[in-house]
Amino acid sequence: MRRIAIAICFLLAPVAAQAINCTWDTVPTNINFGAYSAFSSSAVTATSAFQFTCTPPATATMTITRGSGASFNPRDMTRTTLPAMTMDYNLYMDAANSIIWGDGTSGTQFLTFVSTPGTKTYTGTIYATIPAGLNVGPGTYTDTVQVTLNWGSGSLNQFITITAIVSAECTVSATSVNFGAYDPVAVNAATPLDSTGTVNVYCTAGTLATVSLDLGTHFTGSTRRMLSGAANFLNYEVYKDAARSVVWNSVNTDSGTSASKTTAINGGFIAYGRIPSGQDVTMGSYNDTLLVTVNY
Repeated sequence: MRRIAIAICFLLAPVAAQAINCTWDTVPTNINFGAYSAFSSSAVTATSAFQFTCTPPATATMTITRGSGASFNPRDMTRTTLPAMTMDYNLYMDAANSIIWGDGTSGTQFLTFVSTPGTKTYTGTIYATIPAGLNVGPGTYTDTVQVTLNWGSGSLNQFITITAIVSAECTVSATSVNFGAYDPVAVNAATPLDSTGTVNVYCTAGTLATVSLDLGTHFTGSTRRMLSGAANFLNYEVYKDAARSVVWNSVNTDSGTSASKTTAINGGFIAYGRIPSGQDVTMGSYNDTLLVTVNY
């Protein structure tokens, strides 16, 4: 008996190796902080969302440059108008602002993502913050950073712009003009009684402020008056200058440009008060209130 044997060959075409790669699903967006107040006690925050997908077993890293500034901590935005001025901000990996997102140098950290068949996509957020209380002038501030997604055999770069707007702002406070005792019979029979007060105006750096005073609560015509009781008046005036030659009012204003939000413009505007001599008035305590208006 004869037997016939046959060999059956099983052939399989070579399996193409899947290239390791990463792609953006959502590129990081530009960060717009919006309005920033130099006088606010609160930091301003913003975020940038992103998503990328990698082919397993890729290991992806995501780094962010320091931008145009000289350091990672802080990063700096630059004002788009002269004179040049910078504004601190930073980018973080966490909402608590404890991990500065950088390239691993200068104390910064970066994102590392190891893709697996079950975890190929990473969704994340860049957290951005401007600290409170910066001494910055009005204007638009910008910076540009580069976000790099790298998986060893390739990389993708994305530039994002950081923007914030600072508006001109001012605050005002004043010390009273306290004349003390007025004696129209003897001491002030022929000599006026003088005193001074101070109007302190604080503005964002570089802001021009114009300060005016109204005529007070008890004026008549263009004459300022203090009141005692129901209808006892004492004339007085407030001037811009120590010689008491220019009345400070809504027409004759005072002005100055802020050097810093922490320093009163012109070191404070002096209100030079004077009660004319020899007024026939009733005994009592006299007072008035002026409204200070700051235009900027």
